Amino acid sequence: MSCIGTAGHIDHGKSTLVKALTGIDPDRLAEEKERGMTIDLGFAWLKLPGGREVSIVDVPGHESFIKNMLAGVGGIDAALLVIAADEGIMPQTREHLAILDLLHVPRGIVALTKADLVDEEWLELVREEVAEYLLPTTLAHAPIVPVSAYTMQGIPDLLAQLEQMLATSQERQNIARPRLPVDRVFTLTGFGTIVTGTLLDGNFKMGQEVEILPQGLKTRIRGLQTHQHKMEIAQPGSRVAINLANVSRTDLARGDVVALPGQLRPAILIDAHIQLLADAPRSLTHNTLVDFYSGSQEVPARVRLLDVEELQPGKSAWVQLRLSRPAVLARRDRFILRIPSPSTTIGGGAVVDVQARYHRRYQAAILNRLATLEHGAPEELVLATLDRRTRLAHSSNTVAKGQAFKGYSGYELAEIVKQSNLSQDVTQQTLETLLHEGRVRRIGAAWFAQPVWDAMVEETVRLLSEQHRQYPLRGGLSKEEWRTRLNLSPRMAAEIFITLQAEGIVAEATSTGGSIRLPDFVPSFSKAQQQQVEQLLRRFRENPYTPPVRGEAEAVVGTEVLNALIEQGQLVKLGDGVLFLRETYDEAIAKLVQYLREHGTMTVAEARDVLGATRKYILPLLEHMDTLKITRRIGDERVLGTP
Repeated sequence: MSCIGTAGHIDHGKSTLVKALTGIDPDRLAEEKERGMTIDLGFAWLKLPGGREVSIVDVPGHESFIKNMLAGVGGIDAALLVIAADEGIMPQTREHLAILDLLHVPRGIVALTKADLVDEEWLELVREEVAEYLLPTTLAHAPIVPVSAYTMQGIPDLLAQLEQMLATSQERQNIARPRLPVDRVFTLTGFGTIVTGTLLDGNFKMGQEVEILPQGLKTRIRGLQTHQHKMEIAQPGSRVAINLANVSRTDLARGDVVALPGQLRPAILIDAHIQLLADAPRSLTHNTLVDFYSGSQEVPARVRLLDVEELQPGKSAWVQLRLSRPAVLARRDRFILRIPSPSTTIGGGAVVDVQARYHRRYQAAILNRLATLEHGAPEELVLATLDRRTRLAHSSNTVAKGQAFKGYSGYELAEIVKQSNLSQDVTQQTLETLLHEGRVRRIGAAWFAQPVWDAMVEETVRLLSEQHRQYPLRGGLSKEEWRTRLNLSPRMAAEIFITLQAEGIVAEATSTGGSIRLPDFVPSFSKAQQQQVEQLLRRFRENPYTPPVRGEAEAVVGTEVLNALIEQGQLVKLGDGVLFLRETYDEAIAKLVQYLREHGTMTVAEARDVLGATRKYILPLLEHMDTLKITRRIGDERVLGTP
């Protein structure tokens, strides 16, 4: 499906020509019919001689309604530039043509209307003037067809030229990310709220859940129509009317975007490359306030110049646009810039990054990355997406402040497709190629740029090394702290740990499954600490069932050494400050279990007699066994449990 947009000066016969071509009057407002002037967007369609259906968006030509014109030409495949033969090129002809050029509308046809009002010699002069004026634009060498909507002169030739032009046009891209910039909202009795627009980047289907952005309203598609025919599936590039469920007309407006839930995010700050028109009335300075137009959206914005102090007419620059309210955009979307007073088109450009971070000016690395995003091959675009987040510098200050490192979370395929603006099959193929070349890593369902993965490994090793240096008696760093410091999701952290462990970069602390360490790290005591440990363990062996409690043990070896003995498993903590030597603990459990097997039940007093211990030690031990389900308490007795 193709969509054509009209363009041209007021009263040059755009709407009349559309009616002659289609039989449909695109002027739908009573005021338009009364004044004989198009005010808002009009819509029509026709079937070309070869059977191809074409949508037509008719735009107003008056300078006061440029905003409405801009809302209609954002999604067109080709332009029908209308110039009256008796007047030639006029102010809005120039402005409309400049807009088409800035939007990179790739093809078009010029219709010299009112050809019946001039002679052949004058017609030829106008044709030559128009051809020369088009040369520096994207419509250079476009066919120029004299027509008359009243006598139907040239209409068959115009239809034939339209068919020939559209036959060579490329199919609209389908990257499975449909979006419909809304250019009209209305209600119909018995149906409810309906929005219209030109569908981009994918299909919509009957019954699908959709989201209205930027406000985030969730709704469902009740009906789809193209050219007043019901559709089950709407194709990219077609004019589509969507009947939305459970949404009020007052909740929606021109400029909203219909998309699949979660696929697009509104943006406030975007990176872009802009071109100032050669005949712009003035240069563009840093932080100038402009009106930003993209699709059917109109948003005030400030322009931050990144590579020049002041942008002169006819020149281009890298910029950041800080929008006054969220807009819904995709990389490579074209846009128009106008100054609000006096309202004038000054330039336009293309979106390069819709999830931009604030940039300082004149940064070579930033400018190089933006150039890659603008013109890069699929491999460059995918890598730029995977490596787009800034990592904090590795510094003691960062560690001390507990700041999380950024950039270590991988991207799943759907997110890479969305950020790189490539189709899913191209993205998948590109990732496989980069994987084979060793330039990316795949961990579970996530993909990492190799430099990001290397930085994450480096940071993991640094964190563990620092942990081992500061706490040489501890088994390692807790997995939860490692995950938090690297800003990883729990699922991602688990998959990364398995990979790092398999590659021999980290190991699990042997005594507890909740910590990680470097593979060659072994907690070790100093000579003095080892002497203290031997002294303490000797006391535990001398009185195995009435050993020192925690406070007494700490007095001998200190808290850090005692914690290390517990973590290493040499001592077992039972609660209430009670500690047992590991071999004593194992022996005690075995004796008590054996007693229960022989007698069936056991009281606290019987357990005390079995071990020769006091209640001070027996009660914590029995409660510990209950927790482990080795035993089960029934009143004052215990029976064997199901450990």
